[in-house]
Amino acid sequence: MYASPGQLNKQATFCSQGNALAGTVGSAILTSWMGMWALAGDEVDRAQQIAQKSSHLAVIPYQLGVLDSMTIQYLDGGKTRTFQIEHIDDPDEMKWQLKIYCFEINQNAGSAS
Repeated sequence: MYASPGQLNKQATFCSQGNALAGTVGSAILTSWMGMWALAGDEVDRAQQIAQKSSHLAVIPYQLGVLDSMTIQYLDGGKTRTFQIEHIDDPDEMKWQLKIYCFEINQNAGSAS
């Protein structure tokens, strides 16, 4: 199943992985339109087979060079959200869209949104 073009409504930047210990931020590698969904209960159970931390599913048009060591950033209501990629899937191997399983980093779970 594909995401429709209207569902790819976030402009995301894919960044190389920085070094948090050295205080460096990864470099922007590419920008793409993306759809982002929180995984529901049974989807999380299935995603657990792929990666232990996956909490979100991102879908983008097929792009060469997207790696599981990258992070995804996008602006959501004036706040930059950052996700670590856990697994990348081209489910039909037709190079049409990529499904990216990821989890949010640097989030403050106790804050009111």
